[in-house]
Amino acid sequence: MDAQNRIERIWQFTKAIEQAAAVGEWQQAAQLADARSPLLMSLGAQQTPAALAQIREIQAIDGRISQAAQVAQRDLGAEYQASMRATRNVSQYQRVAQF
Repeated sequence: MDAQNRIERIWQFTKAIEQAAAVGEWQQAAQLADARSPLLMSLGAQQTPAALAQIREIQAIDGRISQAAQVAQRDLGAEYQASMRATRNVSQYQRVAQF
């Protein structure tokens, strides 16, 4: 696979990762990122200006996805904590209601 085809394939993976992240399919996004990784690692240092521009856009998309993942992680953590509090409250109610 030549460099331009490789970069185009990386772009396709990146857009698929972006779409998966946008709908909260983080497992799919991770699987796609794993599949994309060898292609990224195979890129050489010498690239055309057009390829470098596309690589910069891929990096920008990756940065946005990373930020979205951090927000999702915080939100899920908050939901988990709220669920744990609710579970403790129900348990406490059940203990008190038995008396």
